[in-house]
Amino acid sequence: MRVPGATCWATFGFDEAVGAYEEWHPPSKAIDPADYPLLDGIADRGFETVLSLHGLGDDEVLVGGRVDPAIKRAVADRLDAALSIPASPVSEGEYAGVNPENFVNWLAADGAGLQVELGETAREDEADALLAELVDIVWDE
Repeated sequence: MRVPGATCWATFGFDEAVGAYEEWHPPSKAIDPADYPLLDGIADRGFETVLSLHGLGDDEVLVGGRVDPAIKRAVADRLDAALSIPASPVSEGEYAGVNPENFVNWLAADGAGLQVELGETAREDEADALLAELVDIVWDE
């Protein structure tokens, strides 16, 4: 799906022997633009809205980041209604995405990005519904 006016930076990878998580999932706060030239090319833009999508082992959706808790709750509620798996906001713990060094936050002009952790159903069977809802959410805001 293409989103007009959006900039996308992505990193992908998989290793059959080790698995995607162990091989290709550095902590978000450990991602440095110096290690990713394409990220370095957008690192100083100060985006108005930053959305970071991640895979999650549990089949649920967790909505984190440093955005206002009311925004996290509203996004989680909309995703919960659009998907067959639960979606909930998180503000602490391993998947909360609240560290200021997390790239989703430092890419945002106000230091408050939105991190969404996606279980398998959201990434596969219901990916189209997820993406449609996320596009609507971003444009509604």
